[in-house]
Amino acid sequence: MARSISRRIVINLTVATIAVCVCEFGWLYLKARSTAATLRELSLVEQAKLIASYLVVNRQGTLELVLPPSWADVYQNAQSGYRYAIRDEANNIIFTSGPSVGPLPSLNTLGQALYDYDPDGPGPLRMFGAAVKTTLGKRTFVTQVEQTGLESEFLISSATQEFLTDGDWLLLPFLFVLLSVGVLAVRRALKPLDRISRMAEAIDPAKSGVRLPTTNVPDEIKPLVDAMNVALDRFDEGLRRQREFNANAAHQLRTPLAVLTANIDAMVDTTTASKLRHDVNLMSRIVSQLLLVARLETLSFALDEQIDLNAVATEVATNLAPLAIASGKHLEVIQSDGPVLVFGSAQALCAAVNNLVENAIAHTPRETAITVRVTGDPAIQVIDTGRGVPVEWREQIFDRFWKGDRRGGGAGLGLAIVKRIMNALRGSVSVSDAPGGGAAFTLKFPAPASGQSAVQTDRGSPAVKTRIATISGSVG
Repeated sequence: MARSISRRIVINLTVATIAVCVCEFGWLYLKARSTAATLRELSLVEQAKLIASYLVVNRQGTLELVLPPSWADVYQNAQSGYRYAIRDEANNIIFTSGPSVGPLPSLNTLGQALYDYDPDGPGPLRMFGAAVKTTLGKRTFVTQVEQTGLESEFLISSATQEFLTDGDWLLLPFLFVLLSVGVLAVRRALKPLDRISRMAEAIDPAKSGVRLPTTNVPDEIKPLVDAMNVALDRFDEGLRRQREFNANAAHQLRTPLAVLTANIDAMVDTTTASKLRHDVNLMSRIVSQLLLVARLETLSFALDEQIDLNAVATEVATNLAPLAIASGKHLEVIQSDGPVLVFGSAQALCAAVNNLVENAIAHTPRETAITVRVTGDPAIQVIDTGRGVPVEWREQIFDRFWKGDRRGGGAGLGLAIVKRIMNALRGSVSVSDAPGGGAAFTLKFPAPASGQSAVQTDRGSPAVKTRIATISGSVG
């Protein structure tokens, strides 16, 4: 499952930090135990040397061991874990603290030895000792000092436990600070990527000339940015060629269609001319819609133009009145009693309403009405009395080149154009059943901003109905 880069880095950083801390504290723990054992060995050696230093020969020539009273109390106490013994050249014990010591180990070249043994066989009690050779006059002695394992292990365990306790208290703040710094560093490092991502997301056909910046970009990301800019160059070049093709197509197609229309008008056979004229008009409409689609792909609408929906409805109905008359149908506009103001592009909005009305004319039976209604929502409704739109088609009809009735004329672009325009105007288009049968297409516009009034009249006042085109061809 995909995750964000920052989340992956933070998780990896957390795991790595914990692993490093565990390894570090483990190493310190082992080091502390090793150091404690070394200190114990050095302490035993120094004790042996110090005890040997208290060997003296009295006036009678007898050898004596004169220990300080505090030392004597420690070594002679039955509860003490310490003991000593001094041996002569024959390995005989001549002075001892009381408890027996272990056998004399082999001494190294320095006259010292470290050893340990189990005094009572395998068990928790273990003795650690040191033996040191000393010389007094012409005589040689070996001093052994031993310490019980329970006592020494207690000291080591106490030191280790104190170390780990202090370490635990330090570990959590250390991890928190380290991870906080790491997260801040990750976010700071990814800021250029976030900025570039937002810029790339805003690029569309209307802003095809925009390129991603290459300054202040991390070296790891720069190749990706360069590749994106190269792709955008190709994309821009493709759009430029498409626009050139559309312009050439418009010039090449409109001229032959105009000549064909003139030739049809000069034909003597009016029946055949009427059929041909219908086909030529359909071709002209398809060409116009294709060109409009191409322009919409690169058009960015300005939304600061104030538009009266009543005026748009009246203008569209007036322009299409001849088409309605020729089709044996009539148009009517039901206006709001006052201006209904929205903000957007009047040209684009007229194109959207024009497509809806043309679509209604094409699918409405003869001698029926097509109504263009303005409401204070604010919205414009185009209502016909045709067959309506099945529920299962109501999402697909706004897709390009989709036609529910494959036998019908057109290219399936009119409603797709309407949806594209309404999306650009931040509005919506929907279709429902008309009250008297047929379809009702609704263009709904954004609610007015604070301080602006979309409807400058009482919604309860009567609407104004205007008959634009009638079956007989009157205009009023």
